[in-house]
Amino acid sequence: MDDSRPLKRKRLTMDSMTESQSSSINDARVGMSWRLKLDGKMIEVVVGSEEDKESFHVHEALICDRSEFFRNAMKPEWASTRPAPRVIELPDDDMAAFDLYVQWLYSKKLPIIPDEKGSSPYDEYQTLAHAYVLGEELMDIDFKNAVMDSYVLYARGSSQTKRYYPTNEDIRILYEGTRESSPIRQFLVDIWTYRGKHEWVKSDPDLPKDFLMDVTTALLKVRTALETQSRPWKNSHEQYYEH
Repeated sequence: MDDSRPLKRKRLTMDSMTESQSSSINDARVGMSWRLKLDGKMIEVVVGSEEDKESFHVHEALICDRSEFFRNAMKPEWASTRPAPRVIELPDDDMAAFDLYVQWLYSKKLPIIPDEKGSSPYDEYQTLAHAYVLGEELMDIDFKNAVMDSYVLYARGSSQTKRYYPTNEDIRILYEGTRESSPIRQFLVDIWTYRGKHEWVKSDPDLPKDFLMDVTTALLKVRTALETQSRPWKNSHEQYYEH
């Protein structure tokens, strides 16, 4: 008898499928702790001096979840002391640094890599320095550690990019804006101890005295083994984290 019915396709079980047969999926799943807190009201953050300032609007729940400074600032007993309870002013902070902080809050990314191939990241370095100081003020450890990672990655370089080290202006900003025990100071000292050149000092006699003292102390401690020791920022970047 002629059976013209189409043959049924053999059904594959999960066990019979090979890895090559599996379709590629962009896994967008993340841990529950990453969930953005976008409920509730917005607050306005005014950054910069009276002559040059910019307003940022951010979700209160999100920024208060990340920053102890904002958690305290939005407490009723503190908010009631301001003319506008939902407006917080940061007159001494850098606008570009706060913009970077907002980008981090919402995306967990730091948009600092130059778009043009071959461009130097040094234009963004001062923003990074101000961003770390901002993170210190806002008491956001994760943000500071993310900025620290950026500095370490630039210092390590890669097969496609050259190494970039913090500038003298970065050193001034960071030493003036961080406490004595801040781990990023150790990173700056390590860079100069292992990769520094005497021209760096001659070209800028106004470097912070505390920094020069720290570098001198570090050099005296390791001068007999400098050429055989591996660079500290290559061994472990987490030593520069705040916990």
